[in-house]
Amino acid sequence: MQHKSFDKAGISIAIVCALHCLLLPVVLPTLALMGLSFMGMFWVELVVLSTSMLVGGIAVVLGFRHHSSPFPLLALISGGALFFLKHEVTSPWLQVVAIVAGAFMLITAHTLNLYLCRKRNKVPCEQVPEVANNPKPIISSQVNVST
Repeated sequence: MQHKSFDKAGISIAIVCALHCLLLPVVLPTLALMGLSFMGMFWVELVVLSTSMLVGGIAVVLGFRHHSSPFPLLALISGGALFFLKHEVTSPWLQVVAIVAGAFMLITAHTLNLYLCRKRNKVPCEQVPEVANNPKPIISSQVNVST
């Protein structure tokens, strides 16, 4: 199973999640008139965020098998935490900052995952075998320790 399609889906979901959070205060009165006021409920946001984290987790784990770098996972967790913790912030402009930063971190996680796979294997992700033999971390490959 290739992670490229999961990464592309994860980027799309992160963008939809950010747009949902940013546009909801403006569009909510109109949604209520159309019978779609449930879009403003917390559980809808939780479902979208959970879907984003699930797809992102699958993509990052599949990518990790190729490039062995923890940075996409750290970016994914940071972005998800920023999205979820925006409810704890009382200032509206800090909520916007948390939403934009969270979306940026989620998109960065997926983009970095794709980049590291391509850099490690020197071919597009879809041409990489299912499990790379003896994957070496990109970061620590520059350090040679001889005993």
